[in-house]
Amino acid sequence: MMKKQIIAATALMLAISSTAYASDNINIFVNGNALNTGAFIMNDSTYIPLRAVSEALGSNVKWDGNTRSVYIDSDEDTVTAQVIENASSSVVAIVGNYKPEYMTGTVSNYNELTAHGTGVVIKSGGIILTNAHVVSDIDNITVVFSDGESYAGQVQAIDKDSDLALVKVGRLGLKPISFAQSDSIFAGQSVVAIGTPLSLSMRNSASKGIVSGLNVSTPSAYYPLIQTDAAINAGNSGGPLLNMKGQLIGINSSKYAGVGIEGINFSIPLDTINYVLNQFEQNGKVIRPDLGVTLENSWEARIGLPTKKGVTVKTSSSSSLSNGDVINFINGVEVHSIVDFNKALRDTYSSGSINVIYTRSGEQISTDIVPNLK
Repeated sequence: MMKKQIIAATALMLAISSTAYASDNINIFVNGNALNTGAFIMNDSTYIPLRAVSEALGSNVKWDGNTRSVYIDSDEDTVTAQVIENASSSVVAIVGNYKPEYMTGTVSNYNELTAHGTGVVIKSGGIILTNAHVVSDIDNITVVFSDGESYAGQVQAIDKDSDLALVKVGRLGLKPISFAQSDSIFAGQSVVAIGTPLSLSMRNSASKGIVSGLNVSTPSAYYPLIQTDAAINAGNSGGPLLNMKGQLIGINSSKYAGVGIEGINFSIPLDTINYVLNQFEQNGKVIRPDLGVTLENSWEARIGLPTKKGVTVKTSSSSSLSNGDVINFINGVEVHSIVDFNKALRDTYSSGSINVIYTRSGEQISTDIVPNLK
């Protein structure tokens, strides 16, 4: 059998030929990710779209119509600079005055009255995604764009558990950030964080790093987080974590700080973002199922050791679960920590009852519980 040759086709060539060869149904995967674009076979050669494949590999592709030349630039610095340039118009600074109840001590200057963070445009009609903790403690919200224009902002929806919020501004025609696929994120992936660290004069500054880990828990986390070594400082909260295609993979939220601690920063991943945005759109807030229990992690889970133990019921108002019961499964999903428990409810509950498998006095019991919605 003749071995087929793989040839990169320009967008122009593909446009001319795609109709005739659309029936080939060729699937293209770049680094394991499927490309939603056309390809065709002709004369035992497989033609693939040059731009789509090159950009999937992190390269910049430019077409010069005058010289009919294609320029492919895969220099790392150039790609990083292009990501920052393309995304900057979608990144904003958010500033406001502390609410009176959050002000303590003697105020000596204007800066002590204000707080700021970062946000990212997700809808062209003026919808901005940020952290809940950026906007929950401030009034008189002002959103500052990369072009220096500023607009009053109003909190449209907020969820403190996931630490996400939406801010609405009266500006149309904005450029929304594009979202990556949640399953395209992997440890070791290069990323860029953009935000407003420390001062508004540093608006839309960027740092680069990698995804250090996935499904990471911290003591304050409600759902799993992305860990990154891209620098995240005060004021970066609410800003985007981007892959090298300039696509959103997370919202920067927190960091570990202290003597001897460097480069341990956290971002809220897409599966949580998409869940919360869907809840905001449907309900105006996040409505969660509540089993009427408070939970306690095993000592292994508290210090981050892998464990097969479940989570222990600490207090219960449920007729089905008692103090000391150990919950092992939620709707068939094994849970070993409170973060696992929250994630299982998020990913499996839509309506009706929740199947809970728990251990009591050495016996494993299955029960269906109709939760309260909160």
